[in-house]
Amino acid sequence: MFDVKISNNFLVDTEGTSDGTQLKFFKDGYWYKEDNEGCEGEVEYLVSKLLKFSTLKSKDYVAYEHGMINGKAGCRSKSFLSPAQSFITLERLHGNVAGIPLYEKIKEFNGIGAKTAYVLGFCRQAVGLDLTEYFKKVFTLDYIVLNEDRHFHNLGIIMNGDGSYLPAPIFDNGKSLLNCNPSVNRNLPIAENTERVVARPFSGSHREMFEYFSKGFDIDFARALKWLDTEPDSFYKQVLVYRLQKLEKSAIFN
Repeated sequence: MFDVKISNNFLVDTEGTSDGTQLKFFKDGYWYKEDNEGCEGEVEYLVSKLLKFSTLKSKDYVAYEHGMINGKAGCRSKSFLSPAQSFITLERLHGNVAGIPLYEKIKEFNGIGAKTAYVLGFCRQAVGLDLTEYFKKVFTLDYIVLNEDRHFHNLGIIMNGDGSYLPAPIFDNGKSLLNCNPSVNRNLPIAENTERVVARPFSGSHREMFEYFSKGFDIDFARALKWLDTEPDSFYKQVLVYRLQKLEKSAIFN
């Protein structure tokens, strides 16, 4: 864990996020985020550490550390951009090109197939990228950890200095593992609470999106569970253990 003091000189505007009051700082190549509604920092750490036991490459996702920022819990991650690169969310890209919010546009379509076809087609036309494999990876992870905050500001692309594009790494998983879920009742079993989760952005069901795109990577469940045995106990760790044990036995992950 880290423990840093950062002045407000390094505070960054949070415009474009779903949670505009979360304090974010950028200093010495690191992004720092203070916890806002729950234990986002711990959850970001657990989710990204899990991916070390997957078939994803390190460039496919952002690795987070859990720690303290100005006396408050939070997390940090290295910037995934080089000086010549810039990041564009799918929401901003659509607004710039089409002139209307993407989250509003997909309301015109019924069903996951029509919604994803529109977004994939738009991205191919706008920047020449097929984001199918990117979506496979993202929605596989979201199904595992039950991310409830995968809006179009948390999906994006990188523009290189030469004008070419590539998918961004997976980032911003802090509202996973039942964190910040107002419908969670700690008096109920984790299994029952996981049934209360609502997904985004193409469907309210994580499983539906996972099955639509198909599995984007594999997890070494045995090694991941062995690692979790070494982590301090917490509600979020318990949720992750439950999900891994459940999926390890499922046909769709084997």
